[in-house]
Amino acid sequence: MPLNFRHLALVGLVVAASSLSAAPDWKQVESFLAAKCYECHNADKMKGDVDLKQFAADPKLAAEFEIWTKVKDTIDNGDMPPRKAKQLSPDEKAGITGWVQHSLDQLAEAKSGDPGPVTMRRLTNAEYDYTIRDLTGRAYSLAKEFQTDGGGGEGFTNTGDVLFMSPAAIDKYFAAARKLADYASIMPGTGIVFHPNRIGLRGPEQVKAQAQQGLYVWYQQKAAPHLPKDDEDMREADYMLACWKHKHAKTPLDQLAKDMKLSIHFLSNWWNLVNSVEPKSRFLDLTRVAWRELPADEKTAHERIKAIEADRLSWNNPKRPGSGSQRQQQDSDGIRPYPMQTSVKDKSHIHLCFGDTADGNKGDIALVTYIEVSVGKQKLNYLHWLDKTLAEKRQQAAVNPPPPNLAAIKARLAELEKARALYGKHPQPGRSIEPQLLAFAAPQFVTMPLPEGAHWLKVDTRLDMQNPEVDAATIQWALSTDRPRDVTKIMPGVVTIWKRGTKASGETMNDFNKMKTAFPDMFERRLEEVASNLYRGGKPNYTVYYFSDDQLGQLLGQQDKDMLVAMKKDWGYNATPNLNKQQQQEYDGALLWHLHQFARKAWRRPITADETKKLDALYSASRAKDLDRESAAREVLVFILVSPNFLFKAETLPPIADAKTTDVPLNAHELASRLSYFLWASTPDWQLRKAADDGSLMKPEVLAAHTQRMLRDSKATALAKEFAGQWLKFNGFDEKSTVDEKKFPQFTPELRNDMQREVVEFFTHLVRDDRNVSDIISGDYTFMNERLGWHYGVPGIVGNDFREVKVGQHHRGGLLGMGAILTKTSRPHRTSPVLRGDYLYQVVLGFSSPPPPPNVPELKETSKPSSLREALMQHRADSACAVCHERIDPLGFALESYDPIGRFRPTDEAGGKIDDTGEMMDGTQFTGLPGLRDYLKKNEPQFLTQFTRKLLGYALGRQTLPSDKKLLQQMQTSLKAQNGHFSAAVLEIVKSRQFLNRRAEPQVAGN
Repeated sequence: MPLNFRHLALVGLVVAASSLSAAPDWKQVESFLAAKCYECHNADKMKGDVDLKQFAADPKLAAEFEIWTKVKDTIDNGDMPPRKAKQLSPDEKAGITGWVQHSLDQLAEAKSGDPGPVTMRRLTNAEYDYTIRDLTGRAYSLAKEFQTDGGGGEGFTNTGDVLFMSPAAIDKYFAAARKLADYASIMPGTGIVFHPNRIGLRGPEQVKAQAQQGLYVWYQQKAAPHLPKDDEDMREADYMLACWKHKHAKTPLDQLAKDMKLSIHFLSNWWNLVNSVEPKSRFLDLTRVAWRELPADEKTAHERIKAIEADRLSWNNPKRPGSGSQRQQQDSDGIRPYPMQTSVKDKSHIHLCFGDTADGNKGDIALVTYIEVSVGKQKLNYLHWLDKTLAEKRQQAAVNPPPPNLAAIKARLAELEKARALYGKHPQPGRSIEPQLLAFAAPQFVTMPLPEGAHWLKVDTRLDMQNPEVDAATIQWALSTDRPRDVTKIMPGVVTIWKRGTKASGETMNDFNKMKTAFPDMFERRLEEVASNLYRGGKPNYTVYYFSDDQLGQLLGQQDKDMLVAMKKDWGYNATPNLNKQQQQEYDGALLWHLHQFARKAWRRPITADETKKLDALYSASRAKDLDRESAAREVLVFILVSPNFLFKAETLPPIADAKTTDVPLNAHELASRLSYFLWASTPDWQLRKAADDGSLMKPEVLAAHTQRMLRDSKATALAKEFAGQWLKFNGFDEKSTVDEKKFPQFTPELRNDMQREVVEFFTHLVRDDRNVSDIISGDYTFMNERLGWHYGVPGIVGNDFREVKVGQHHRGGLLGMGAILTKTSRPHRTSPVLRGDYLYQVVLGFSSPPPPPNVPELKETSKPSSLREALMQHRADSACAVCHERIDPLGFALESYDPIGRFRPTDEAGGKIDDTGEMMDGTQFTGLPGLRDYLKKNEPQFLTQFTRKLLGYALGRQTLPSDKKLLQQMQTSLKAQNGHFSAAVLEIVKSRQFLNRRAEPQVAGN
């Protein structure tokens, strides 16, 4: 049977070597091969694509160690020679395998720790996407447009030997860079920011708008958690009392804030407001002058403070913040009626109050057009009630003999007549009004009698727009049930009515707006006041519940402070349409600085002076072509992203003067890059770059600490996806279905995604929680959500979120019970013990299987497991087929209790009992998943050999070599000593000579 040329586990490199004295020489071994092997493995036949005869004169073991390892394995396993061929004698077998082992051991010892061949590695497609994600903060998934990566070395796409670069690939990289650049805004302060949607070409006004909107929104987002919400008590009285204590008791504001649990920032704002005379505003003075007039007696002061607070709160509607008179004032218009209404329950009189806002009463005349009073369920016309009641009272007063309560009747009659006499009269000489109307000139109040049982009163009132002096009008009207309001002053909480568009209205509204600014009536408007810092040039506002830039900075961390400075810089340079020459130079310099920093991150090292000049020259050349600043900067951005410095993980070698030099140590930035692409498949983060910049990363303890930190980081999910996903073949399972969906309609894309998520979650936790790597084959837990739990028959899982679940009692646990693996190793419509067994034998345990011999007939299709087992047993009757099937079929049969989409099934489709027993060539028997797990546990050393070889190959981006023998042994020893913790193997790699160095190859060093 031909030799298998696929890469096998270097089992012979990690077991005890044969004694040196027993090893035969090549001449003797060659005679054995000539007698038993050359007949099939020569230049003419080359069975298995292997020509052993070519090595007759020189075995070339150092260069062809892979072939010789396969020779040893196939002989040790009994695969070679084929059973029908002439067999090797025990001495011949021992001679060949002993020579190979001895030679490989010598090679491993002589080259131990060799970093391996130098191949500059391009970013894989996955690494490209991860790197772009970490550079931009967004997952654009641009690599899906690239050519598919192949696998090499230990089967990973990050192997340097297979990471080719073609002209077509370069075109794809250019297209991706152009697309990415279009998603970027490039500003002088905030720098290069990538957005979820394409930004594209922008004019100056668009750039200005972004700077303006960005800063405005940022202010609001940062201030929002610290400003009082609409449903929170503003504690105006407490703040005013604290200010009073600061004034009279000299208690420091910060102490008062601490003792009274007040915001020191709001308290400072209050103090500044009540002690200021600017801005001038009669409406603001309602609060600040009243506070300044507080007496020194605390009790009296506290009572008056409560009154000031009540007046303050009267401007707003506590049930609907932002809808009170403070909001209504801006819509004031004399052409509309403004009714007064209030509850008058248990009241006998009502006061109609008309104020002139203390600015003179010119034009301040109000017309009362209708009064409606509610008595019981009736709504009465007040004038009709007045006339009717007058008639009744006059009649009562005229009776003879006079009634006992005549005095009361006359008193009531007098006030009714007084009220009735007001109708139809205008306060201005020579003007008349309709008899049912009332006209009042401010300032005055009028007391009107109410019907007995009245509970609600509505008084329709409007400005006298026919008044020749109406342009000067600024009048208020309000009802009062207790004592009349002071109509000679501004009445708090009452809308001022004016003729719209007049000088008087403008001046009064301007006055009023200053109060609105100091005391915004809802949360959103408080946010707006903070955001309006944008326009104040750094000067604080006089709003009380508000933060100046300095105050906001005290609440935020350094990163937010820096962002504020940057965003203000964006606005500063773009708010002005015409910059002077110095400002233009500063703008250009700021953009170039950001481009330099981006290049440093993208190229994963400091950029040189020459590189800086090239970037600057490209920007200047683009500006000379009339590109705007942002477009010119994007040209530089594209250059950075298509540079070999970005696309390749270059580890530049210095000139080598000493011919005896075998290794060249990586510098700190090269080491940072190698580490981050090993653990994260992405670029170093700021912490790793900092350690590289200061050189501390070269210290073993610092390197180990960063390694542990990075393994715990969420980015280590990439190690689960890329390392475990490629090794164990589940990478991409969610992208394409191989299941016969007509037969299995329940295998939906959502379920497929859940299966993929399960295996990724498992390995992510294995890495980040530093779990035992043996959990891969023997763990009793997995991760699932409700849908996957239902599919597996695991009860009690509710919701879409994935969580860890103990599933040992549900025929699950570890890799072997995962739907993604069971489905991937099945045929579209049935299970495949061959695929599942071969997966366990080769992929999980790392043994080799020769390719099937030619002209082997296909198995007869059947959905019955018993028939499938019978067909495979017949297939194994052929000795050429038995070589492999004796090893792989028993492993696969143990998983027959799982159907093609990973469900556990105690019976087959016909209702027959599943036979999930297996027996290996050495007589070992097992049943189902528990038995298989026990078998694999006994073979754990072989699994760990496979795991360490795969992990090392992934870390170094090359196939493992005989010179890696010692390191592989150290990895396995550390795993055993540290209870299998994943980090034990990783740390051995990271501190190894292979990881910390590059091979000094003259042909590369001389380039």
